[in-house]
Amino acid sequence: MKRILALLIVTLIVIGSAASFAESVFTPDCQARIAARDVLFEKYGLDQKLQAFFSEVLIKEDDGYRVVYYPNFDELTYVLGAYTVKVNGSEISASWSWDGKEIPNEGCGLAAHAWGKDQLTEIWLINKQLSNCEYYCSIARSLASIAGFNSLYDYLDLPDDEDAAESADYDPSKAKLTQEESIAIAKQAIKEAYRLSDEQISRMRIQDDSEWYYANAKGEPVMDITFILWNDNGVLSDWQEGNGNYFVTVNQTTGLVENISYITGIIGNG
Repeated sequence: MKRILALLIVTLIVIGSAASFAESVFTPDCQARIAARDVLFEKYGLDQKLQAFFSEVLIKEDDGYRVVYYPNFDELTYVLGAYTVKVNGSEISASWSWDGKEIPNEGCGLAAHAWGKDQLTEIWLINKQLSNCEYYCSIARSLASIAGFNSLYDYLDLPDDEDAAESADYDPSKAKLTQEESIAIAKQAIKEAYRLSDEQISRMRIQDDSEWYYANAKGEPVMDITFILWNDNGVLSDWQEGNGNYFVTVNQTTGLVENISYITGIIGNG
């Protein structure tokens, strides 16, 4: 994996994404999240299944949004680094904390100190076959020790996610959507955000006891729903593109999707 040694932040004009959100079912915050995820793929090759190695934090700023991605396994903090995406309307820029740095053992697979698309694909395949992350986590710990690495969080400015604000009391009388209408909106949002086929949407089921009702920070009623798309046998090695769990938050007053996320069902085992 070759990385340009000079620090480069590429500004991308995502006209297609902006047009698709013209009459969007997504809130502006959610649009920013989706646009940031798309740019991680466009610039760094990180598709949705590889992005599942990271936690996502949305930060509102005066000129738009900053979306930060940092490893969701502490052992991978050093090798994966952090990605930052700036979203200001249709202008989006993305950077990686390893950009512009000399990478020891660059191009040597998991022996390289920076793990990008190629290494993420390799460790994702390890999870898919073995359902265990200890092998590559032990390598990552060794590389961090060799480098004398302390903590990524020493220099990352990560406030709490905006969606984590304290909620008001839930008042179901404020809901303008039924449960069925909310579910239909959630499915349409999944189809748009993750480009799934009608056939895949038809095979989705709602995870048992996953429907939660509460109020957002504005006091509006929202509904959290978890959908599952999986093969009938449920075997990890038979995973197909699009399989996994989808999490959607629907505002039952506005009819807009406040958040949407996805995990493959592969990562995190071990």
